[in-house]
Amino acid sequence: MNTTANARARLTSAHQTLQTVLLIIITFVGTWLSLYRVPWQVSGDPCLLAAGATGGIVTCLWLTRWRGLHGVIFERNLLAGFLVIMPLVYVARYLFAATRGGANYWFWVEILGTAIFVALAVLGVKRSPWFLAIGMVLHGLAWDAWHYRNSTYIPDWYVIACLAVDLSIGAYVAARVPAYQRASRIDTEN
Repeated sequence: MNTTANARARLTSAHQTLQTVLLIIITFVGTWLSLYRVPWQVSGDPCLLAAGATGGIVTCLWLTRWRGLHGVIFERNLLAGFLVIMPLVYVARYLFAATRGGANYWFWVEILGTAIFVALAVLGVKRSPWFLAIGMVLHGLAWDAWHYRNSTYIPDWYVIACLAVDLSIGAYVAARVPAYQRASRIDTEN
């Protein structure tokens, strides 16, 4: 990759500072939630696996900050994958906690939600990274909030944790949109 492409991929120091501050907030929120809100004693629970995986995602976000253009492209794809997996946790938790005589319509509601967030993830990669930001925030404000005290199979601690993480990552993605757009333009030029 040439220096001109690297120069065009750079953001202003104000953008970089904002993105770093938002990533610090995500790290703080995730660490606080994992230390004080996640009941780690139950093994095999999809919600616990998701909480642990979120730590890995946040670590990857820190690493991609130093990888230049390739890091930005990887980060965008990673976050699209994260947006796909988030609703699948709800499907898996439904299956994990399924009880005899439980309402089957909840399963189909979860499948519908998965389809919506998969569509937003694909649009976020193929069309505009704004779909990723919208998908993250929408998952928190609509999906997580709707499940709070409304679902017998999703624990409330998870809904609150997921809501906090979704909003934090949604804000981060929104701040990173210029970097994703520049990286896409440069990648198609090369």
